Amino acid sequence: MIFVTDANGRATFVSRDWEELTGQTLQEVVDYGWIRVVHPDDREVARNTVAGAIREQREFSVRYRVLRRDGRPLWVAAGAVPSFGPPERTFLGFLGSITPVAEAPGGSLRAEGVLGRFVPLPAHAAALPASALESVADHLIMAHALAVQGGSGRALPAIEAALRQVGLELAGTVAAEHDATMFH
Repeated sequence: MIFVTDANGRATFVSRDWEELTGQTLQEVVDYGWIRVVHPDDREVARNTVAGAIREQREFSVRYRVLRRDGRPLWVAAGAVPSFGPPERTFLGFLGSITPVAEAPGGSLRAEGVLGRFVPLPAHAAALPASALESVADHLIMAHALAVQGGSGRALPAIEAALRQVGLELAGTVAAEHDATMFH
């Protein structure tokens, strides 16, 4: 699942997979409505990780349980990379992904988050991207994480520019499909 936020962390795009999984529409996700479908025991970790990433304008990773339409929890790994644009590398928001993860034997997973690092997981078979553009976003996010880990500083500006463009196109797709007034 792919998501795009503005500089304040408000969702401007969520892939249809999110609605299928949680029952939440984009209108319900905006203004941090997504936190309502995070397991109550994991909300503080998810909220604090995302708030820290917005404040510091840094990439992040967070693992938590999301509540499905029927109320059953599902572990997911989420994370995003920041997008910057002109003028002077202005922070525009985040482009990120949410991937279901298998629960460890014995239920040893716990909610946790980290700033300054995003390592996306391979796509779960049940969570394949719904569109070619979402697939591009998945791959660019992975490329960004790999470039940061591998110290490939020269590739980062091109990857970040591509991430910015894909985020704008994803948000534009939603704006064309929905009333633009729902975006803040």
